[in-house]
Amino acid sequence: MGRTHDRETALLRALSHPARQEILELLAREPSTSAMVARALASNTGVASYHLRELGKAGLIDRDAERSHGRRQYWKLAAADLLFVDPSESEHPVLARAAIDLILARFTASVHRYLDRTDLPSEWREASLFSRAVAALTAAELAELNAEYLALVQRWTVEHDTPSDARPVRLAMFAFPDESKPPEAIS
Repeated sequence: MGRTHDRETALLRALSHPARQEILELLAREPSTSAMVARALASNTGVASYHLRELGKAGLIDRDAERSHGRRQYWKLAAADLLFVDPSESEHPVLARAAIDLILARFTASVHRYLDRTDLPSEWREASLFSRAVAALTAAELAELNAEYLALVQRWTVEHDTPSDARPVRLAMFAFPDESKPPEAIS
């Protein structure tokens, strides 16, 4: 348990910190150096380097060997998708809840920025999706749906060759039981 516990602690500490969330979003757009991160955070390279080290300890970022040369080190996301346990199952429920709250707040802000944009061609507006659904599922079916979703995300992030005209696209899925008891059958 020690190594898993340490990894979860590092992950949740990284995800519950606003500056580190901002760095993860920056690295989702493009690999960056500590100097580039410092400029984006309106900070200094010492602070940026500290946060990059903490993200590295959490396994969220890796050194980009292709771009790095000498002392100029580039960093990139280790994975396109971030997974962590439900706060009630976590050894650190307060940190897990803080991470979720921060992720949701940043996601909501990004949706509002998208809606306020006037520079997107209509093809991007038409390709965007806002979807809401409710499904009656068993716990096993929910686990199966989550596995299919993660495989789909992997297909479009890790296994996908990025065309030159690609843009970063936010993906999010929230899947959890909506009620404390199953809905009654409709006759």
